[in-house]
Amino acid sequence: MAEQRKPEGRSDAAEQHEPSPVDAMGHDKRREVVGHSYGPSRRSQIIFFVAVGVVLVVVVGGWLSLVAVFDKPPTHFADRAPWSTTVTNAQLAAEQSAKPVTPSSPCGEPGNQYPIPPESPCAPPSRANGFQGASPGQ
Repeated sequence: MAEQRKPEGRSDAAEQHEPSPVDAMGHDKRREVVGHSYGPSRRSQIIFFVAVGVVLVVVVGGWLSLVAVFDKPPTHFADRAPWSTTVTNAQLAAEQSAKPVTPSSPCGEPGNQYPIPPESPCAPPSRANGFQGASPGQ
């Protein structure tokens, strides 16, 4: 086996040596800085975070106000949807007032409650569907 060799001039004591607190000229390595402080003061920290907060409020508030000013729906569109007008046809009134079928019933569509169309086999017997589903005993 090869022995581990240490560089010449180095000893175990040199590896465990703590660095000196003074520099080569004999001055303390941790000298005072201008202003006698090693970091920002509490006042300058508070001013910084208040300034960051103000910038955020101005940016977010400005964005929201711009959206409120420019995000307006157009006024030149007429209400032409079938549900936006008053029903004048009796059949449409009956369709709009029909109760939807729950999805748990055999004729209900899962996740979509809707009025039963007259041609559906689940529709109640009527003249429109040829009285389908009606039994002679009813």
